[in-house]
Amino acid sequence: MIAVAILLSGFSTPRLVQLQSIHTTERNLSDPTSPQQILYLTFDGVLEPLGRSQVIGYLTGLANQGFSYTLLSLERDRDLANQDLLAETEDLLAGHGIKWIRLPYRQGGAKLVFENIRIMTREALNLIRARPVGLIHARAHVTAAIACYLRFRSRTPYLFDARGYWIDEKAAEGAWFTSSTSYKIAKLIERCMFRHASGIVTLTRLMADDVRSGTLHHDDRIPIAVIPTCTDFAKFRRDPALTLPIPEANKARLAGKLVIGMMGAINASYYSKEALHLFRLLRGLREDAHLLWVTRQSDVARILTRDAHISDCDVTIVESTHQDMPMWLNRMDWGFLLLQETLAKRGSVPTKLAEMLACEVRPIHYGCNSEIAAIVRDAGSGISLHDLSKDCLERSARHIAFFPSESETLAFGRRYSETLFSLESGVRKYEALIREVLDRR
Repeated sequence: MIAVAILLSGFSTPRLVQLQSIHTTERNLSDPTSPQQILYLTFDGVLEPLGRSQVIGYLTGLANQGFSYTLLSLERDRDLANQDLLAETEDLLAGHGIKWIRLPYRQGGAKLVFENIRIMTREALNLIRARPVGLIHARAHVTAAIACYLRFRSRTPYLFDARGYWIDEKAAEGAWFTSSTSYKIAKLIERCMFRHASGIVTLTRLMADDVRSGTLHHDDRIPIAVIPTCTDFAKFRRDPALTLPIPEANKARLAGKLVIGMMGAINASYYSKEALHLFRLLRGLREDAHLLWVTRQSDVARILTRDAHISDCDVTIVESTHQDMPMWLNRMDWGFLLLQETLAKRGSVPTKLAEMLACEVRPIHYGCNSEIAAIVRDAGSGISLHDLSKDCLERSARHIAFFPSESETLAFGRRYSETLFSLESGVRKYEALIREVLDRR
């Protein structure tokens, strides 16, 4: 259904929905007619933890390199209601000369899917008409489809920042593209997006190889950069001082414990039940084992832990902003990263892997793709499970319970991962790709 919505957003005749942009902030870094004027499109709100780490981090770094960005994002109501976070984000973006236009993200059925696409398309068109734009930077598939349409309307080139095999992931989840017809339409649009992009970003070498092989109808003349989900290693680090702001009640629950962490969204991509079963096995071996679950879905987490027969005294469930994640990671010894391994996951890199290694948290990994498994093995501090069988989980529990933690091994894991996942490295790669695209133009 979403594929049809993307298509119709460009070619349907009904008038696009009028929307007054919410308050924006701006400080120009360069002449507004400069080809370095870039319009960034994202459906992932920058007030969300993911957007905070994977959008703002890059844009502020690129702004420091002389690029002038306008950020157009869709934001959730509960995030817009957080006035402190809103003001902080405004000040951060304004301080780097980034103009921010935020539109409300409408959640619901097919009609609201159309609405989100249409309002972003219209707002982007208005911006391009009002102020020359040298490049559209489209984060993920939906905004890339919008950018592809805008290319034909305005001749503005776009960078397709692919965040994995999104269409295939949605089909595997049974969320969208459940019929062969909708899947084929979506894949046709995807091929069009790759074919007409002026530059492409993938998270993994595996997906980049797929693009280069012609599987996704790539033109060999279009530059590709592999830029995984990066982390600010200056903020994500092992530092005992970062534990001080933790509420006293939580600090007491975690003190002196072998803390196993779970982080982020609870969805079909993760083996949450298997992770909880592994924790129960570990708890049987170590009385001091404690589960720390950091998620915005705290109600779901409580249901799952109780269904897994984990005592309330053995688990601490907290909600956190992205800014506070280094503090919670500093309380963890190990962190779960048990992921589905499907064809769609060839293009995925979990953000939390870099954050764990940066904070010297030892990953408990399974799945995703062979590239992630190789990173965990080469980092040397965690474990990578071959399967999720009873025997493998029992062996893993014994390893976690009794394998000593060595500071040199943890430090090596951080240094190794920094070469792959540092924010500075990601910004440099984006800068090189964007300059190449602009120079070609």
